[in-house]
Amino acid sequence: MFKITNHQNIKSISKELLNYLLAADSDFKKELANKICMACEKYAPTKKWHVDTVIKTLTLSEGYVKEEYISQIITVVATNPSLHQYAVVRSYYAMKENLNQIGMV
Repeated sequence: MFKITNHQNIKSISKELLNYLLAADSDFKKELANKICMACEKYAPTKKWHVDTVIKTLTLSEGYVKEEYISQIITVVATNPSLHQYAVVRSYYAMKENLNQIGMV
């Protein structure tokens, strides 16, 4: 799936991969979560979509996302003042549902 991902199909492919992330076993979940973040970084149509997708990935991945992707999304938010409030609200509600999400915390 990652080989065929591009700017035109990133939304549909990432949606399918996020759905599969729910059912993936622990070994594959780590690889899949990081590949989703990598594809988002490379092909995100908007910064807001990028934030949403990485937050969903962090929420579903059980802490398997590499620190580099977490730092990267923090940089995206920090360098785009228009995303500050949006990212805080999205993060708050994601963590409010489950504080055991290591990547989100």
